[in-house]
Amino acid sequence: MIAKYPEVKNFVFAFLSAYIVIPVFNTDIAFSLCRKAIEKYLTQQIEIECENLPAIFSEKIAVFVSLKRGSQTRGCAGSFQSENGSFAKDLVHFSIIAATQDFRYRPVDLQEMKEIKIQITIPEMPVEIHSIFSYNPEKEGLIVEKDGKQAVVLPGEAKTAAYALKMCLRNAGIDDDSNIRLFKFKTHIFIEEGK
Repeated sequence: MIAKYPEVKNFVFAFLSAYIVIPVFNTDIAFSLCRKAIEKYLTQQIEIECENLPAIFSEKIAVFVSLKRGSQTRGCAGSFQSENGSFAKDLVHFSIIAATQDFRYRPVDLQEMKEIKIQITIPEMPVEIHSIFSYNPEKEGLIVEKDGKQAVVLPGEAKTAAYALKMCLRNAGIDDDSNIRLFKFKTHIFIEEGK
C-alpha cells in the first residue's frame, strides 16, 4: 500500500474531522468520483475536476482508496491526513495512485476496471500498542514505525497479526523488528456495490 502519514502525535486533527463527517457521507458520489478519476486518467492521463459536489466533499478527511478484484487487492493508496486540500481531491488523487503507482501490483488497465470494486476506508485515530497480540487484523488496521520508516496494513488485508506485522516490515523496508513502535486503528469501510 502507498500510504502517507504525519508523526503519530499529529493525527488528532484529521480524525476529529472524520468523526464529524461520517454520518452524512454520500458513498454513491464518492465511488463515482473514484471510478471516473481512474478511467479519465487511464484514457487521457489527466485528473478530473472536482466541481458541483455536496459541501462534505470540500472537507479535509483522512482516507484510503483500495481496488479489489474478487478477493485480491489490485492497489491501495491513502493518507492519515488530507493531502490535497479536500476529501474530493484526495479521493481522485488516491484512486489514481492506487490504480497506477502501487509498487506491489502491476497497474490496472481500463478493461479490468469492469471487474474491480472500489473500497473507501476512513481511519480513526491510531492507538499505540505494546504487543502484536492485542491487535485484531480482521477488524483493525496496523501501523509499524521505526527510525522514520512506516508502513500500514488496513483491516482484512492480513489473516493473522503475525502476517500483518510481516507485511508492514517488508513494505517499510525494516529489516529488524527490535525497537519498533506498533499502532492499531479502527476504520469505517465502504465497499462499492454491484461489481
